[in-house]
Amino acid sequence: MKKAKEIAEYLTDISEIDVFKNSRRRPNVEIRSLLTFILRNQFNMGYHEIKRFYESHNKNYDHATAIHSYKNFGTYRKYNPKLIKYLDLVLLKLKDKSKLHRALINHIVDYTLEEDLKKVLKLVDSLPINE
Repeated sequence: MKKAKEIAEYLTDISEIDVFKNSRRRPNVEIRSLLTFILRNQFNMGYHEIKRFYESHNKNYDHATAIHSYKNFGTYRKYNPKLIKYLDLVLLKLKDKSKLHRALINHIVDYTLEEDLKKVLKLVDSLPINE
């Protein structure tokens, strides 16, 4: 949990938004969603663990909120490009890019419309193979 706390503080520093502030303002909700995404994918924390993490820092949070926050990260990311920049900075800090990149790809696939996935597959199939 020490490393998770460091990441939360780092996100607060780079975004200038307190991830533990009891606020429903959009910037706070979005940065918490990013933190929840990282906690879930990088630290393999379950939703109840994420709940306890936030509560240990005096943030009202329950496991249903963690689930909602995680599931909505894709939407927030789509409309707020800063979240991807923050995610990249966290990845650089963690220096474990491969694990989180796979998680990010899985998340994108899970929350992308089927017709868009078909377009991506067509594009990938048309790429030349380097041997």
